[in-house]
Amino acid sequence: MNNSNIVITADSTCDLPKELIDKYDIQIIPLSVLLGEKVYRDSVDIKPSDIYDFVEKTGELPKTAAVTPSEYHEVFKRFADDGKRIVHIGFSSALSSSYQNACVAAEELECVYCVDSKNLCTAMGLLVLKACDYREKGMDAKRIADKVTRLVPKVSATFVLDGLEYLHKGGRCSSVAKFGANVLGIKPSIAVDTQTGRLETAKKYRGKTELVYKQYITDRINEIKRIQPDRVVIANSGGVPADTIAFAKGMLEGRDKFEQVILADAGCTISSHCGPKTLAIFYIKK
Repeated sequence: MNNSNIVITADSTCDLPKELIDKYDIQIIPLSVLLGEKVYRDSVDIKPSDIYDFVEKTGELPKTAAVTPSEYHEVFKRFADDGKRIVHIGFSSALSSSYQNACVAAEELECVYCVDSKNLCTAMGLLVLKACDYREKGMDAKRIADKVTRLVPKVSATFVLDGLEYLHKGGRCSSVAKFGANVLGIKPSIAVDTQTGRLETAKKYRGKTELVYKQYITDRINEIKRIQPDRVVIANSGGVPADTIAFAKGMLEGRDKFEQVILADAGCTISSHCGPKTLAIFYIKK
């Protein structure tokens, strides 16, 4: 029983494919991406390839900006005025002020429940889809928010980077670490700490990118017994070879474990920080 009185909203950083956003009627609130003096809305009027072209031409990294309290308030109040109750899933509070801004906007309205995903990209998107599942089961807004919040520590989010250039330009990687990675051919795997919502190095792979992708995929699939069987996500920020995506999809589907294998593209906010050729496999643990 779908509870049509409940609206699920999410920051654009959930990076869910459009067909899923449409299917579940998810209301996406875009962060901003700044290329020089121009401001764009994440995944609305800018795409990752625009960012990579900008960096290549200028040597500068784009800047990203959180959704403001007034922008959130405008969205929340529109639904509240229609008698709706809102469950909002926000970008990790450790990586952006968007979640805090959503909470500020929600203070004036008694019908909004904000959840800190403590995550990013389609790992965050998995929590948004869970909220939709709970709405389909007829749960009220508070219970949906509570259940999603309890799932936050169970989300497994790692991704493997082709290089450290974007993290370095964004001040998230020292020059020494970048130099060492380049000389040694290290491809780091970054993980989201779901206790803090911050990024940390999970593992250092070494070798050609194509081989590193396959090793990373194998490592993730080795945890298959620990994964909830409903959904798993393969995400990339552009530039990951199609045969690598096909390999990952084939490995996951070959286990006949998951009800749905989702292929997703990283949005502009995430791509601004990780750069091209980033591969990720996201899931929720049992």
